[in-house]
Amino acid sequence: MEKVLADIHRAFSADSSGAVARYIPELATADPSLFGLAVTTMDGLHYQAGDSHVPFTIQSVSKPFVYALALRDRGTENVLARVGVEPTGDAFNAITLEPASGRPLNPMVNAGAILTSSLVRGADPGERFDRILAGLSAFAGRQLTVNERVFTSERDTGDRNRAIGFLMRGAGALHGPVDEICDVYFRQCAVEVTAADLAVMAGTLARGGINPRTGERVLDEDHVNHVLTVMATCGMYDRAGTWLFRVGLPAKSGVAGGVCAVLPGQLGIGVFSPPLDEAGNSYRGVRACEMLASRFALHLLAPQGEPPHPVRGTHRGDALSSKRLRGARERAVLARRGAAIVIHELQGDLGFASAERVVRTVRENQAGARWVLLDLRRVAAVREPAVELIRVLVDDLATRGISVLFADPRGLPGVERLMRGMANTSRLPDLETALEQAEEGLLAGAALVTPPPTAHVDLGAQELLADLGPEEISTVAAACERRAYDGGVTVFDEGEPADALFFVTRGLVDALAPNSDGSRWFRLSSIPAGSAFGELALVDGGRRSTRTVVAQAATCEVLTATAFEELRRTCPDVYNALVRAIARSLSSQLRQATLEIQSLEE
Repeated sequence: MEKVLADIHRAFSADSSGAVARYIPELATADPSLFGLAVTTMDGLHYQAGDSHVPFTIQSVSKPFVYALALRDRGTENVLARVGVEPTGDAFNAITLEPASGRPLNPMVNAGAILTSSLVRGADPGERFDRILAGLSAFAGRQLTVNERVFTSERDTGDRNRAIGFLMRGAGALHGPVDEICDVYFRQCAVEVTAADLAVMAGTLARGGINPRTGERVLDEDHVNHVLTVMATCGMYDRAGTWLFRVGLPAKSGVAGGVCAVLPGQLGIGVFSPPLDEAGNSYRGVRACEMLASRFALHLLAPQGEPPHPVRGTHRGDALSSKRLRGARERAVLARRGAAIVIHELQGDLGFASAERVVRTVRENQAGARWVLLDLRRVAAVREPAVELIRVLVDDLATRGISVLFADPRGLPGVERLMRGMANTSRLPDLETALEQAEEGLLAGAALVTPPPTAHVDLGAQELLADLGPEEISTVAAACERRAYDGGVTVFDEGEPADALFFVTRGLVDALAPNSDGSRWFRLSSIPAGSAFGELALVDGGRRSTRTVVAQAATCEVLTATAFEELRRTCPDVYNALVRAIARSLSSQLRQATLEIQSLEE
C-alpha cells in the first residue's frame, strides 16, 4: 500500500494546477508544493506518503464531525428539525435557506455548519468549543490544537458568515448571539490536523464510530450512517455529484487543502494539498483519491460479489459433544438423543444478506431439534438488519419448543438487542458452556441429573472401576491416599513427571492445554466427581501433557505410581483389571474424538 501511495504522490506532485485560498489572508501563505496522503485500516495500521504529517487547519473538513457531535448531543430528529440534508448545488458560502423555515439545506455548507456548531451542548461558547475540540480530538485519536493566527484571520474576514448567521437568526432558525456562535465556528475551522489525522478520523467513521487507533467508541453506529449520507451527497461542495460518480466514497474537503474520504468497513483516507480547483476542493487531493479509488475499485456502489457463507459448519450433538466427562448412562442418552442439539458455527459480519442465509440454514436443520446453538466466536458484528431477522427466527423456534443458546465470548452488542424479551434464549461465554447446558437439559429430560459438584461419589461408583468387583475396588481403595484441593489450585502442570492416577470423588477439575504460541490456555476437558484423570501418563510413565486445575473445590482418591507398582507386585489380578479398565476408557475417548473429527470434516 505504501508503494501505491508513493506512486500516486509521484504522479501528481509536480502538477501545479489550482491556487491556494486567498479570501482568508492567513491561508494565502500556504506552501503550494505540500502534498501528503494517508490511509488508515480498520485495525489501526497507517500507510503514508509525502507531507502526511505537515499540520494545516481543518476548515470545512470539520463539518461532518461537528455534525456528528450535534447528533450525539441533540438526537437525530432534533438536529434534522434545524438543519436539512438536501444538496444545494450552490457554492459552500452561498446565502441559501429554505424559504418557509429559514433552515439551512444541509450541514456541509457554511450556513448549516454554523447552525450545527451552535447545537453542540455547552453552558457558554467556551464550553461549547471545548466539547467540539475534545470531539475532534477523539475522532483523530490525539489531542488537537488551534492555530490562533488562522482563527484571527478568519474572524477578521468573516463578515459573509456573520451575514448568514444574522439571516438565519432573523428567520428563527439560529438561536443566540451571532458573533459568539460564529466565533466558535471560526475557531472550529482553525483546528490543526494532518493528512494522517484525517485518515484516522475517516477510519473512525469507516469502523462504525470506533477509533481504529485507540479503540474508543466516539459515535454510535446509527449516527455514523447519517453523517456518511450527508458526506456522500453534499460533502464536496457543488461537485458532490461528480465526486460520487468518479470516486464513489463519502467525503469532505476544506479550503486549506484537506480531503477526508471513507470506505465503510474498510479504510479511511486523508489527503492534503493546498491548491484548490474552481469549486474549492483540493486539486491534487481530488485526483489522488480518484486514482486510489480506481486502482483498488473502492467505489461504494461497486458490486462486491458473493461473500463467504456465514454458516461455517453445522453439527449435531450426537457427534459433537462438550468436553465434560460423562458416565456410561449419560453417554448412552446423549448418543441416542444428542441430535436434538444443533450447533451452527457462524462467521463474518452479519448484515441482512448473511443473516438471511443463517435463518435459512437454521430452518433447514430444525427437524428434531430442541436446542439451537449459534457459535458467534468468529462473528465480527451483528448489524441491525440481522437483529430483526434473527429475532423473527427465535420467536418462531419458541413456538416449536426450541431454545436458542448464543455462544458469544466477546459480548456482541447486537446479541443483547435480539435477545430482548425472548424467553427461549440464553447467552453463554463460549460454545463449551452452551453445549454443557444443552446436554444437561437432555439428560434432565431422560431423568438423569448430573450430581452437583458438592456431591460425594465414592470409588464404588467411579466410571473407571465399573467392571471391578467389590473386593477389587476395596483393594484399590486401600492403595489410594485422599487429597483435598481448594478451587484454583493446580494439581499438576504440563511437563511434570506422571506419578499418580486421580479419582475425583467431589468437586470439578479442568484439564487445560496451551494454544500454539503458549499465550493462553484452553479447556480440553471438564472432570466431575465420578471420573478419573491422569491414567494414560501413569501407564506409560511419561510426562504430563496438560495442566490440571481445580475448577471447584475437590477431593480425590490418588493412586500413586509407587502404589500402582505395589499392586502389580502384590495383587496382579487387581492390577490387570485396572489396566484393562484404563485401556477401555482410553479407547472410548479415542472413538468419541474420531466421531467429532469426522463431524467437523463434513
